Amino acid sequence: MVTRTEVDGVPTLVAPTVGPPRAGLVFRVGQADETLARRGITHLVEHLALHPIGGSAYHHNGNTGLTTTTFYAQGEPDDLVDFFTRLCGSLAALDTGRLAMERDVLRTEEHGRGSGPTRDLPLWRYGSRGYGLVSYPEWGLHALTADDLLAWVAAHFTRENAVLWVAGDGVPAGLRLDLPSGHRQPVPAPTSALPATPAFFAGGPSTATDTVVPESAAAIVYAHLLQRRLYKALRLDTGLSYTTAVEYAERGDGNAVIAAYVDALDEKQDAVLGGVIDVLAALRAAPAQPADLAVAVSGAVRDAGGVDAAAGLLPTQSFRLLTGRPLGDVDTEVAALGEVTAEAAHAVAQEAHKAALLMAPPRGAAWAGYAPAPTTSETRIRGRDHARTSGDGPHLHVGDDGVSVVGTDDEAATVRYAECTVMLAHPDGRRVLIGHDGMVVVADPAVYAALNVEAIDRRVPPEVVVRMPGQPSASPAPGSVAAARRWLSRRRLGPGWLRLAALGLLTAVVGGAALTYTIGMIVGFADARVIGLIGGWLIAGWFGRSFLRAWSARRGESSA
Repeated sequence: MVTRTEVDGVPTLVAPTVGPPRAGLVFRVGQADETLARRGITHLVEHLALHPIGGSAYHHNGNTGLTTTTFYAQGEPDDLVDFFTRLCGSLAALDTGRLAMERDVLRTEEHGRGSGPTRDLPLWRYGSRGYGLVSYPEWGLHALTADDLLAWVAAHFTRENAVLWVAGDGVPAGLRLDLPSGHRQPVPAPTSALPATPAFFAGGPSTATDTVVPESAAAIVYAHLLQRRLYKALRLDTGLSYTTAVEYAERGDGNAVIAAYVDALDEKQDAVLGGVIDVLAALRAAPAQPADLAVAVSGAVRDAGGVDAAAGLLPTQSFRLLTGRPLGDVDTEVAALGEVTAEAAHAVAQEAHKAALLMAPPRGAAWAGYAPAPTTSETRIRGRDHARTSGDGPHLHVGDDGVSVVGTDDEAATVRYAECTVMLAHPDGRRVLIGHDGMVVVADPAVYAALNVEAIDRRVPPEVVVRMPGQPSASPAPGSVAAARRWLSRRRLGPGWLRLAALGLLTAVVGGAALTYTIGMIVGFADARVIGLIGGWLIAGWFGRSFLRAWSARRGESSA
């Protein structure tokens, strides 16, 4: 049973728990509220706020999500009192002197985190704003100032923009939330980079999909049906995949996102894509059979219920309270799930297809009725024409209202200055501009003849400029057109890949030397050791060349 109260003007939800006492302070601000040029500001505030509490005996943490930021603690009642007292004090006097240090911590965290299998879906659906920002690196960290952080805290980390939840016997005695007054922030309005749906984009060897549907018990049951069907078809029946995963997540505006992912070997990717499309088609072709529906409903009820269900639901209830949606309770939600009919789940399947976005292997999914998501721009800038210094490849057009890269086939990638979400200004003069729709244009003086980047700099709004430190970060090859929206999914190789490459190179040298030395001994060469040494390095050279070619393809640096 969830009870509602208030602590220092902050709405508070309390539920009993069978576990240790825990509590979370949830603010209605997250990654989707940022701009690409200041991406990472909420995450940086979270880190700076928690730093003074580091080393405490009790467990505590923070999380910056898509539309919320949560500070969490678990321990005895006195521990919870201590945590929230120190947290509010830290937010009131944010230690901006640690800005540079925590910026490096976050860059290290991002480098080690990599990207999830569905990371690029938001970029293709929403573009480079709002909910699409989660697909991008935290470039804004480079541009943030202490004043930026303090203004962000003042606007978003306020009592009117917060909800406290407590899992335990009640609000601990003495718990205070000394927060400034402010305003409740609405969730961001969704943007769109898709002219038509259902749509697809070529993203890699695995298959992933997401869709947006109204929140409902039927949508939750449909997600369970989809998970069950994918697992049976692609894991049990055919053995084409190892992992099948489906997630249902409320977006905060009355809609929910249902995302699914299925992994595949390179040689099985087309078969897996076909299997996923077949499962989706079957779900919308006819209502589920009673036995199938019963298993899906049972799974949904099991997830929603349980001995500690009321406490487990508190984060979701807090999010709903922050976004002005009905709270409900465990019994009501379980009852609603139990009443879902096959026809209701079938209606969700049909609605889900209308808004579907599919990440497909290179083959694509046009054959299944999915429209290709745009990889080029419909318009191009008329302005000064810059040819490549090499003489071959696309040209760069720099005009008064934007820039375009135009290929020999007349395809273009265009970013207008008024619709530029970020311009990365590298020390070597290279400029990377990204538009609202996610299109990317690279203007590099080393590649384009007589290019004066100052003509671009003075026209780009200063608030979207990020001056990048040190060496240029990974970016698409200048002049890339069709791949302009794809390069973010070609991540730089992480330490694991590099260690694997080094091990492979060492193995190639030693193994190649041993093999050619043995052959030299058998044939009877006078100095088989020399033959072995030469052979080892030749084989290593072949391995290194193959690795570099694969790395280049992974980074998306081949020109379109």
